[in-house]
Amino acid sequence: MTDDVRADAAPTITDPGDLGERLGMVPAAPGVRTWAFVIDLLVLAVLASPALIGYMIDTPVVTTVLVIVGAALPVVFGIVQLLLHGRRGVTVGKASMRLRSVRVDDFTRPGFWRIVLRALVLGVSGIVPVIGPLVLLTSNLWDRRGRSVLDKVAGCWLLDVRAGIDPFDASQLRRARRALEAPDRDISEHLPSLATVATGERPRLEERRSRAGIVGVSRQTWSERPDVAPPPVAEVADPAAPFLVFEDGSTVIVPSYGLIGRMPEAPAGRAADVLLTLEDPQLLLSKTHLAFGVEEGTVWLLDQGSSNGTAVVGADGSDSPLPAGTRVAVAHGTVVRVGGRMFQVRYGGLGA
Repeated sequence: MTDDVRADAAPTITDPGDLGERLGMVPAAPGVRTWAFVIDLLVLAVLASPALIGYMIDTPVVTTVLVIVGAALPVVFGIVQLLLHGRRGVTVGKASMRLRSVRVDDFTRPGFWRIVLRALVLGVSGIVPVIGPLVLLTSNLWDRRGRSVLDKVAGCWLLDVRAGIDPFDASQLRRARRALEAPDRDISEHLPSLATVATGERPRLEERRSRAGIVGVSRQTWSERPDVAPPPVAEVADPAAPFLVFEDGSTVIVPSYGLIGRMPEAPAGRAADVLLTLEDPQLLLSKTHLAFGVEEGTVWLLDQGSSNGTAVVGADGSDSPLPAGTRVAVAHGTVVRVGGRMFQVRYGGLGA
């Protein structure tokens, strides 16, 4: 990463709530929380219904069995709920509404005993029937981050993982932390203009070693012929050929078949025209992360089943992941995120 990007790195954030919001976590809205709670209550009511049915049957043995079942099932359900909430941050209702509880200090699982404490406080509030539990359950309405008194007792934060990131998704969280530590800028700050120059001449494309992205470029097909020295890029670069431009302006002509990664290797029996090694300080790149090439004038990308995936970056900064193992054609100007690096695809014939 270049020095000017380091200077723009995000400041240290000491408030966990502020950090969560900056990372893209979204508190659960009151309405969604309510539906999650209602679903839990409905499941509990269904499990307790055998007891009610038993009281309506005038057969002592059947009544006894149904009452026992109707009393035992809610207890088992309650224990399962506590375990799920503590270990996975969900209950049946929360999972249905795509909500998740996390510890507010480090965004990990809440922990069983924290959730038990939460349940005990809710139970004690029943000393004031209806009103006590109702006040605790609705106390999130007057908290800026949507945390109820029960959430604060357990040191938790209830998140809507449909609207924001899921901190239990390690890949999402890594990308969010990376974006926060080195905020995305308009990649055009570091790229040549898409417009043609005034004289009509196209800028000369040179492959330069990049402090930000490119560690080295090797041409496997040339290395297999030691008697033939690699020609200078200027001699092999067709002005109309497509090329990749990295964050610092480094350029690489798109070959028929190339590989990008931490230490890319071609598969057995196939030679790559270009092996493009990128810096990987955050360990987000796979060894052989992405295949790329050009066919009939169109650039294609093929994620090699990488751990953190490859994504096309939209104008709003959102990522659209590429399906692993599927060749995808990309258009002029497409911005691609690969691990912690970004590059833009340029078609020389459309103006470099």
